[in-house]
Amino acid sequence: MAVDVTWLGHSTVTVDVRTPRGALRVVTDPVLRRGLAHLRRRPRTPSAAASAGCDLALVSHLHHDHLDLPSLRRLRPAVLVTPPGSSDWVRWRLGRSAIQVVEVGIGQTREVRVRDQPVAVTALPAHHAGHRTGSGVSRAPVDAVAVEHLVRVPDAFPVREPDDLLLWAIGDTGEFEGSDAVLGAGGRAPDLALVPVGGWGHTLGPHHLDPRQAAELVARTRPAHSLPVHWGTLHPVALGRTMGDRFTAPGPAFVAHARRLGVPGAVDVGVGGRLRLDDAGVLLP
Repeated sequence: MAVDVTWLGHSTVTVDVRTPRGALRVVTDPVLRRGLAHLRRRPRTPSAAASAGCDLALVSHLHHDHLDLPSLRRLRPAVLVTPPGSSDWVRWRLGRSAIQVVEVGIGQTREVRVRDQPVAVTALPAHHAGHRTGSGVSRAPVDAVAVEHLVRVPDAFPVREPDDLLLWAIGDTGEFEGSDAVLGAGGRAPDLALVPVGGWGHTLGPHHLDPRQAAELVARTRPAHSLPVHWGTLHPVALGRTMGDRFTAPGPAFVAHARRLGVPGAVDVGVGGRLRLDDAGVLLP
């Protein structure tokens, strides 16, 4: 096994990569609590062990359901990548932390070293508001933007050429021109895309993808494997019983749309589920 991927709920995914240099754990948009702000979690809260030992954490934007400060303090990643315009505020809110905070601008690629391994992180544009709700109280920057992240880990697939892992963590976005920028940034299609296909409320605004739109995105970009996230996890306080099939339908609907479009590799694992890739990047049963 070269890559082990576990969806912990909403946009939080652990990606464990084994290379000749050792193990590397990446965690996306960590939300590890039972509730935050006006939202509550329906599936079981992940155990501390599920995300422990995080080497690299990615935050796509400052919304509470993507940047949860108590979760970051609990996670204590060695390196935290933040979106443009937010790193100083994040450092201030984390206080006297040993976490290295790195800001990556849109179109920029930065190399970080974790466990003596070089990892390249590129920030790509997203069609989504990036500022934090209640920024006047929290003093969060009002000009922070949302991004997608493309992570390149060398030597992840030793029996394949190219041998690097391309991980596309989309975070949250709606449809927009240039949504296929990942192909230019990566030089090829990603190995794994973490694709938002829903939300936490009763409706989706224009800055989100529904299952059909998400399938059309992967049909344009053709990642080898795509995992539907950002659904089936959170609901507004006291409204959990009114969510209907929003906790069960978006993931399977995304997979069905992807298959109709002739896109292989779309896999719904459910909250707490896992997919594994072997040393050649092939999905294990």
